[in-house]
Amino acid sequence: MNKIWFILLTFALGSCVHSRFVEPLDKGDLAVGASFGGPAIDFAGAPIPIPMTSIEVGYGIDSSLTVFGGWHTTAAFFGNFQVDAGITYQVLQQKKYIPNVSVSPSFNYIISIDSKEQRAWPILDANAFWNYGKRSNYWYVGVNNYFEFKRKMANEQDQMHHWIFSPQIGHVVKGKKHPWRLTTEFKFIAPYLNNVSSFVPYKSLLGEWGSTGFYIGFSYPFKMKKS
Repeated sequence: MNKIWFILLTFALGSCVHSRFVEPLDKGDLAVGASFGGPAIDFAGAPIPIPMTSIEVGYGIDSSLTVFGGWHTTAAFFGNFQVDAGITYQVLQQKKYIPNVSVSPSFNYIISIDSKEQRAWPILDANAFWNYGKRSNYWYVGVNNYFEFKRKMANEQDQMHHWIFSPQIGHVVKGKKHPWRLTTEFKFIAPYLNNVSSFVPYKSLLGEWGSTGFYIGFSYPFKMKKS
């Protein structure tokens, strides 16, 4: 099997990273971080997340707009170059129980170093989040959307799913003395697709529907010195 298909299998039912930068960074902040996790699979009788890892960076253009990018390190281990990049824009500010709302259009690109086979996916995340407490920690709920434009899958099979829809819920804790951020996220990946006949032994809190992804992310924003 071509090495790139190890990565592509994780896209059969969803994404391989948590929703990056749900809340935009402060203007001028530069954040670096890492993430771990992926769709859950059956491994020796126990559900575990596919151990996908990535490194990320983000920069606050202003208080409502952040640009970001990520390099997928697990993909590199299997001989692939995979990156994602996009923006997070906050379209609505929180007012009591009315949440903040942000949208994050981005893309994910992968190429096999050996075969030069390459793929790309447009992505759109939309999240509502509620800040609380002195440190402005927040809960968020939203949806991740992957769009597949290729007409054929592996072995020249017709592409049956051009839109992969995955609800998500997460929480971000911010440091008290330092500005680090710890993200935990559950993603209900393609909960409308039956996983019984899937090549990958996906596990889901919904039984035979989709897969449940679990992700942990850590980032640290730095205040950039003004010239």
